[in-house]
Amino acid sequence: MKFFTSALKFFMFVVCTTLLAGAQEITGIVTDPSGAVVPNATISATQRATGTVRTTQSGQSGLYDLSGLEIGIYDLKATSLGFKTFSTSGLVLNVAQTLRANITFSVGAESQTVTIEANALQVQSETNEVSSLITGKQIEQLATNGRNVISLTTLGTGVSTTNPSFNGVTAQGSSFNLSFNGMRPDHNNWLIDGGEVYDRGSGGKLDVMPSPDVIAEFQILGSNYSPDYGISSGGTVTMILKSGTHDFHGGLWEFNRNDAYDANNYFSKQAGQPKPELRLNIYGGDIGGPVWIPGLYNKDRKKTFFFWSEEWRKFVQGANPNAAQTIPASNFPVAGQDLSYTDYVANNAAVLPLVPVTTDPAKLAQYSSLGLTAGQPFAHTCFSATACVSTIPHQLFDSNAVLFMGTGAIPMPNAPGNQYIASPKQPTDVREDVVRVDHNINDKLHLMGHWIHDQMSQTIFPVMWSGDSYPTVGDVFANPSWASVISLGQVISPTLLNETALNVNGNTIDITNAGIYQQPAGWTATGIFTGNNALNRLPSVAFSGVGPGTTYTTNYWPWHNSFLDYQIRDDLSWTRGRHSFKFGAGYMRMDKNQQQQADTQGDYTFNDGAYAKDSYVNFLLGFANGYTQLQAQETAHWVNNTYSAYALDNWHALPRLTLNLGLRYDALPHVYEKNNRTSNFIPSAFNLANAQVPRSDGTLNPNGAGFSQPAGAPVPFYLNGVALAGQGIPRGLVQNSYGTIQPRVGFAYDLSGDGKTVIRSGFGMFFERVQGNDIYGTDVNPPFAYQPSVNAIYFSNPNQSSLNGALASSPTSPANFTNLAYNYPNPGTIQFSLGIQREVAPSVVASAQYVGVTGWHQNVERAINTLPLSDPGTGLFTERQAVAGGENANFFRTYPGWGNITQTENTTNSSYHSLQTALRMEAKHGFSIQLAYTWSHEIDIQSGDLTSSTLSGSGGQVSDPFNLNYDRGSGLFDRRNIFNANYIYELPFFLHSNSAWERNLIGGWQISGVTVAESGVPINVNYGTDTVGLGGGTTNRPNLVSQVGYPKKQLAWFNTNAFAAPLAPWAGGTNQGYGSAGKDAIVGPGLFNWNLAVFKEFRLTSHEGPRFQFRAESYNTFNHTEFNNVSTGFTSGNFGQVTSTYDPRVLQFGAKFLF
Repeated sequence: MKFFTSALKFFMFVVCTTLLAGAQEITGIVTDPSGAVVPNATISATQRATGTVRTTQSGQSGLYDLSGLEIGIYDLKATSLGFKTFSTSGLVLNVAQTLRANITFSVGAESQTVTIEANALQVQSETNEVSSLITGKQIEQLATNGRNVISLTTLGTGVSTTNPSFNGVTAQGSSFNLSFNGMRPDHNNWLIDGGEVYDRGSGGKLDVMPSPDVIAEFQILGSNYSPDYGISSGGTVTMILKSGTHDFHGGLWEFNRNDAYDANNYFSKQAGQPKPELRLNIYGGDIGGPVWIPGLYNKDRKKTFFFWSEEWRKFVQGANPNAAQTIPASNFPVAGQDLSYTDYVANNAAVLPLVPVTTDPAKLAQYSSLGLTAGQPFAHTCFSATACVSTIPHQLFDSNAVLFMGTGAIPMPNAPGNQYIASPKQPTDVREDVVRVDHNINDKLHLMGHWIHDQMSQTIFPVMWSGDSYPTVGDVFANPSWASVISLGQVISPTLLNETALNVNGNTIDITNAGIYQQPAGWTATGIFTGNNALNRLPSVAFSGVGPGTTYTTNYWPWHNSFLDYQIRDDLSWTRGRHSFKFGAGYMRMDKNQQQQADTQGDYTFNDGAYAKDSYVNFLLGFANGYTQLQAQETAHWVNNTYSAYALDNWHALPRLTLNLGLRYDALPHVYEKNNRTSNFIPSAFNLANAQVPRSDGTLNPNGAGFSQPAGAPVPFYLNGVALAGQGIPRGLVQNSYGTIQPRVGFAYDLSGDGKTVIRSGFGMFFERVQGNDIYGTDVNPPFAYQPSVNAIYFSNPNQSSLNGALASSPTSPANFTNLAYNYPNPGTIQFSLGIQREVAPSVVASAQYVGVTGWHQNVERAINTLPLSDPGTGLFTERQAVAGGENANFFRTYPGWGNITQTENTTNSSYHSLQTALRMEAKHGFSIQLAYTWSHEIDIQSGDLTSSTLSGSGGQVSDPFNLNYDRGSGLFDRRNIFNANYIYELPFFLHSNSAWERNLIGGWQISGVTVAESGVPINVNYGTDTVGLGGGTTNRPNLVSQVGYPKKQLAWFNTNAFAAPLAPWAGGTNQGYGSAGKDAIVGPGLFNWNLAVFKEFRLTSHEGPRFQFRAESYNTFNHTEFNNVSTGFTSGNFGQVTSTYDPRVLQFGAKFLF
């Protein structure tokens, strides 16, 4: 807080003498009829919406530059002695644009004026950046499913996504699986009015989700963008909020969706299931204009402007009614009654549950009184080899297990085949408030500020991030978030502008449970630790062998997370001669407070291989295989600092040639925990002489080698190889890398000399500010979290051994560890492009370009404490075979005394090559269209930061820790062909008729739509059985034995016979037991989709004025079944089958009143 106060004071000092305007500029060369440059000409640009005027003069080279302008439509005027006044009207200046507007004087009196009407769309002749513009017209008039503005980012070239059809109504609830030019989604950046709104600790999501009605337009900076944008190695999306004008404008709106309007899902129809409930209502209003008190303040309405919006989003959605196998109703216990238990079947034979073996005197006495013998089956009757019923006396039931099953946490079946199908309501409520104020202090000073606040509450089933089997327990997810910018400054001279800004963004997350989660009346079970189970939650239980396995957990809720990111920056723009210079510096700090992600309610496991030989019966009888519990859920306080500086020279070397010469530097030290309560495993610090090989029972001696008890630690920990933050290693656990210098150069050449054909090329380096999820999990590393595990204990009392009834001890077993490689350079990319743009007709621009990206130091995870590889002659294959067969791998690991060590490291690379073509036409007879086609190929080892919550299916740990290139192949976003078209047609008939009947009944119709055709993304075939025997933490793929064919049917998307099981090396297999199939060897289903909308406006006057608008929007208009996910588990029963589809046809209706 002290630092924040100091920073704020510094900012207030700076802003007294500086100004932040927009990030756009108009530039050009002033010449006379002979082509000679004209110095000292006076050029003024007037923004139509506000009447704001900016003035400058041309230099000795004839160059003028008006930087720091807001977006909008401008009228340009130039005067010089001996020449007619030059005027260009209707210059459209878009976000992040440098607009070329050359001025050619005609000889004559200054009182005479030559006026030229500008085209709405022009070629990009000043910069080399690869970008895509989404205009305000597209935002307002293209239908977006659920009004999620992020979906419009896919309209540009080079954008590949795996986002769902409906992408949510909140920032945290939406997917941001967007790859710009092959780069990782985690490495994108998002800006609003120049201020970052990117939650770097939440997997690359926005802090806020602005309504489409508050966004004026946005630009996707995909590659080679200028050095005033940074701290990101991916794409940057920069949005501009709407602002007030000298006239009042506003509107009211409501949008509605209902499952009654929609088609049913392909699989739901096949299963005879109804559509899940869906109710979506979005309503709100906005108003903008001058802050005006007639006769008292802002008389000419050019001084102060405001824009305000408020929107509510009410969304209720039933959970997907997926069938999940549960326990037969006949096997649910009733207190006081013996259970006739229907035995489960394995290997085509009924498995008879046994009376659990124990030497506990109390249990043995109970067995004797019931006539039971430990290790023998219960009394049973068999009707066939696969149909037996065992009688289990109620006296043996664990009373808390009976209470647990009575809560409904594990539900009874409600569908054939012991399936449970449910679609619980999942309500989401959002209120968004947006305010922006612009104030012209005088003709040289401008003040701007905005505030965006999203208040969100969401109920989700089942529990997030947990693997819960049933939607009986869920979450209440509260997520207030905000984003703000304030800017002020000064036009120091006609050629010198200074800009300063402070932006603050952040959010909090509070999650608690919903549904069935509390202990019922009469609950007596205890944990190892007491008094730390907030909300008296039920413990977590996991059964193996019950159907596909059953898990119930309330997760580590209640849980709190807060994020605050603030940045101060200063930019100086200076025009001198043929040079447009820009210099800047900034400081950014992120604070994140987050509770540990571990359970304090206790986690039980029940296995088939012990006691009764039936995990569910073990549970009923109270015999647990394992239990673990976190002593206290503490909060870690994370900090990330970034320091930046850059320089840019847009050098107009020749009248037709502009060179973009830039250099950026970002100092990017790693995130650290403020109190140094974290640790790292450093392989070079591991002392083999001080190592412990586990004892015969797999445990370590806590009084033996390698153990120590640092100050504040509750017990001794095995710390061989562990370094504590700030004690011999940096606070961020890794060696900071400061060689992050980023040259960015390029050129734009006017090939034809008339500004209609431009060749552009560029090269740039970019480094990533690592988001922090790589280190957050280290807050539970020893010795800063005590989470003991006990084995073979009773469900109701994990302090008592179920083997003998004695006090259970907490064995010290080799712990797993999450570490970061000490050599940890920042991820980076090199981006390069070469292309041509051509104005083929007024306001019609075509482009074609090659865009390439090379990524290096990309993030992966690797298991480093496996069994070492060696020649079969050493006998090591024998040990690996033993591990694959179930032997304890901890006896043979590289670093004895430890279990799995998962190392996060930045050691891989990637490549992307593409041809990107586009055609854009603006407002020709009411018709606008944008076409984009991208052919591309992306290769990587992993496609996302593996600790990110953004991506699903992006990978996991690399398969072969000794050969990372085993996983090298097509990336997750490698869609080879992507075509999209968006179009808006305002039918001109009777639109401005003087007849109200004609105008409102026949006129005012509009059609718009988005059409997408794209090939599928690569998907990985995996093999779940360990044929390598490295001790866990690795994955495998099958062998590829023939070319893969594609029937493209629901039950057979690809030919599964093209794959075969790999052989272990001790069985004669090659490649250490790894399969020969390449990574992502299958191409999934593509997509061909139409979203169409029809609008009807009723105008109260024949021209612009108050009007009503009704909208009918359809998504997947023709209800074409579009397959999506495919099962790729070689050993799964549905291998090769399509398991999900994109959404069926969805309708959305809306109404607006606009003035």
